[in-house]
Parts: sequence; C-alpha cells; structure tokens
Amino acid sequence: MATTEIMGLAEAAQKLRMPYQDCHRLLLIGALRGEKRKGRWYVETSDVEALAGSQEATGPTSVTAG
Repeated sequence: MATTEIMGLAEAAQKLRMPYQDCHRLLLIGALRGEKRKGRWYVETSDVEALAGSQEATGPTSVTAG
C-alpha cells in the first residue's frame, strides 16, 4: 500500500456511517484492504469510497462475519 491513499479505520467507519467494530469486521472478511501500523488499522481510501458508493445505491446493509 506504499503508493495508495489510505485513511484510518475510525475515519473509514465514520465515512461509511457504521460502528468501528463493523468496519473492522469488513477488514477481517476481506471487504476492505488494510494494514496495521503501530497498533492502528489503515485502509485503502478507494475501497472505502467504493463501499460508500454501493451503500448509497442499495442502502446500508448488515455486516456479519462467518
């Protein structure tokens, strides 16, 4: 992710209008690409924007792991 724009997971959760824990779950299931740096998660801005766009088109959805 060296040349990719990134944002913190808390900022991503805010942009996606979901709790931090749900956003973290998206990382775990692979819906968001990210990496942990010095104890904090960072995700690719393009993934967040794409997911936000799909939520606007279809409405918010529940996130479940499993």
